[in-house]
Amino acid sequence: MPTPTSRSLAIGLFFLALVFHTSVVWQDFSILAQNGFLYDDSFYAFKIAQNIANGQGVTFDGTHATNGFQPLYVLILVPVFWLSGSNLVAPVYVALTLSALLTALTALFLFAIVRRYTGKTTAAIVTFFWAMSPVVTRQAANGLETSLALFFFAASVYFYLTRIRCADSPSRGAFIRMGLLVGLAALARIDELILGLVILLDYLLLVRRRQTRAFGNVFAAIAVAIVVYSPWLAYNVKVTGSPYQESGTATRYLSLAYAPFYEIDTGEAVRGEPNAAFLWRNVRHSFSVLKLAPPVHPAFRSIERADMALGSAGVVERIGSGVGLLVLAGFLFVVLKRRRWLPAGIVEVRFLLWFCALLVASYSLVVFGAFFFIRYYYPIYFVLCIYAAFFVEAALRRLPAFTPTFRKLAIGAVALYGAALLSMAYTSAYRSTAVYPFYDVARWVDEHTAPHETIGVFQGGAVGYLSHRRVINLDGKVNGGALDALRSDRLSEYLADEGIDVLMDNAKVLKLFIGTEELERGLRVHYNPIMHGSQGGVPGWAAYRLVPDRSTTGATLSSPQNPSGNR
Repeated sequence: MPTPTSRSLAIGLFFLALVFHTSVVWQDFSILAQNGFLYDDSFYAFKIAQNIANGQGVTFDGTHATNGFQPLYVLILVPVFWLSGSNLVAPVYVALTLSALLTALTALFLFAIVRRYTGKTTAAIVTFFWAMSPVVTRQAANGLETSLALFFFAASVYFYLTRIRCADSPSRGAFIRMGLLVGLAALARIDELILGLVILLDYLLLVRRRQTRAFGNVFAAIAVAIVVYSPWLAYNVKVTGSPYQESGTATRYLSLAYAPFYEIDTGEAVRGEPNAAFLWRNVRHSFSVLKLAPPVHPAFRSIERADMALGSAGVVERIGSGVGLLVLAGFLFVVLKRRRWLPAGIVEVRFLLWFCALLVASYSLVVFGAFFFIRYYYPIYFVLCIYAAFFVEAALRRLPAFTPTFRKLAIGAVALYGAALLSMAYTSAYRSTAVYPFYDVARWVDEHTAPHETIGVFQGGAVGYLSHRRVINLDGKVNGGALDALRSDRLSEYLADEGIDVLMDNAKVLKLFIGTEELERGLRVHYNPIMHGSQGGVPGWAAYRLVPDRSTTGATLSSPQNPSGNR
């Protein structure tokens, strides 16, 4: 049972996290949209929820049905949009406030999980550093399902540890609730199916060691999880003919397609399977984002700054990465082979390592999360904080055996480390700079295109939500037809079939998907340039008004100054 002191600490941490993250998400909307808080993908979810609320169906553009989103999050937002009417900003703030609340609740679960195996001091330290870390500061304000999914992840882990794994004979009701939690977690984010799998395997191994029979209860949990998830599965099959979400398929394709941006030759990878060069870079990138885990983030950030200060052209950073691999190897060695050095109970959370391993393997070798590894690995940062608690507790228990001078140095080092983490979190929260152009692109679209025109954009989330135009997504995340056209080299035909009037995106993206030769030829035949970079537009972006055929080449075309002119 938690002591009054533990409860007071947990409540204090909850309100601290809630106040901090609420203050972050209540910043000016332009800051959230431009400075890297809200992802472009966030606006896909917002627009789909808005369209459902307005009775237009499960669609981003008002025409094409999609399953390229995480259903529980979008369904939660539907009534928010219904109540908000035409207000575009208020629903976003409601969604972000919900995310801040879920983050604070997740901090409670983290405290409770850690407190099972350590003292209240360790639980408070680990929870505080997790809740106030830079990665949580940013991801809790990204406008996606990230916080919701982690909340159900933490709730599922806590329930399993406290109601099922620790009991000699858990009740049937406990297994039913476990199945409900896992089903909801999977609806929050499909990755959570991996959590359900590792919990199942862990419990079956536990039952085998105990030589007990619990297959009826296990089946009940599985059945409930399937019942909860099956409506979404049926919808996927109906819309796409596949149980998979088109956003995942598109992410894999785009990760391969954008490989030239990273100077990687994939050969025929986009049409088939990735080559060794791509896989190696993807694995390296995958492991590099683990440096953002709160227990180690300040150390690796210091190494990056040292590399820049010394002008070593990445030498110091590569050395740091090598040290990071040694630290990871040492961590696994202690956890798997020398766990007697750590507090008892660490074996109970070993299934979380299986989860991390499977998640990393999935995104490194199969799905490819080249652009979004940080939010994909958000649960891993949570798990690493749980494991860090065992190391912190072991250190605190041994600390009295050392000299007073050593103890003072150790406490000072921890305080310095904590100060660095908090400084980084403050910078991430309140000293951000503009990184995303989508907010300005949406404004440009409203100012330079006609209300009746259809805009085709590869990165179309924010443009589709913030502009007052019909926007067609072209990279396939929420439009399976566009993805099919990309994969079969039929993009030009698709643009014509969809009646797209203006094609726009980052100039490099357009060059990649349409080709230099096609663009150069298109300037005379297929495309009329109406915006290129900062010349009357947005730096790095380009826009072309599509000309139906050669016979219209000499016709009067719309221009930025006359967006409603005859085509």
